[in-house]
Amino acid sequence: MATREHLLRTASGIDHFLRHESDGSLHLESHQDAQPFLEQNKAEYTHNDGYTADRTMRRAASIPQIVRYKWLMEEGWDCADMKNWDRLRKKLNSSEYLYLRTAPGVL
Repeated sequence: MATREHLLRTASGIDHFLRHESDGSLHLESHQDAQPFLEQNKAEYTHNDGYTADRTMRRAASIPQIVRYKWLMEEGWDCADMKNWDRLRKKLNSSEYLYLRTAPGVL
């Protein structure tokens, strides 16, 4: 039977656990309640078009740290690294990741 040991909670609210399997293997699990972030994204998306008052900047998305961590661990890329901009833009323009957007439009 597997057991879990809580290791730490990061400043961004990610809980890390060490799972001990009956076969002796160890696995790192990470969890974050992303619902508050997603609710805030939804509110911002419908608030306005995302532009600043002088229209020089526009908000586009807010990505919870657990999603960034998931992409890094499962897909091997960091969405905060500008060399991955094309990959991030494709994800944020897809309907699958609409919940990360904070303003309408195409990136």
